[in-house]
Amino acid sequence: MTTFLINMAKLFGIIFLRFRLVPRVWCAWLVAVNGASLAFITQIEGQVVLAVTGIAVVTQTLVYGRNGFTRILGTTHILWVPMFAWMALRWDAIASDPAMAAWVTVLFVTNLTSFVVDVIDALRFARGERAPHYQWALA
Repeated sequence: MTTFLINMAKLFGIIFLRFRLVPRVWCAWLVAVNGASLAFITQIEGQVVLAVTGIAVVTQTLVYGRNGFTRILGTTHILWVPMFAWMALRWDAIASDPAMAAWVTVLFVTNLTSFVVDVIDALRFARGERAPHYQWALA
């Protein structure tokens, strides 16, 4: 458990302390928009987004512990596909709450943008870019 928590701290440390400015700001935005699920935690949509985000973070931490900070980390965001498919089926209920509808729209655009980057990274990984491209500590 200690190793897992250390790896999680390293993963977030890389994202928020080692990334260049633009990717760092983007990741902070991504975390904030997904974390805004807490504002809707009494509704099923907020609970689902929080659960999917938690699963992604746990899975990314496990992958990081095994492979380092490689381009494959973003594949955990594949969980967004069924999440948004489910939300599309619930759009009438979501649209009845203007604040939630606005958040889900921002969430969708934000996560879709990130997902495009994730797909590109996964393709680069599949084509052989498998070495970690960020490290917590300098060698």
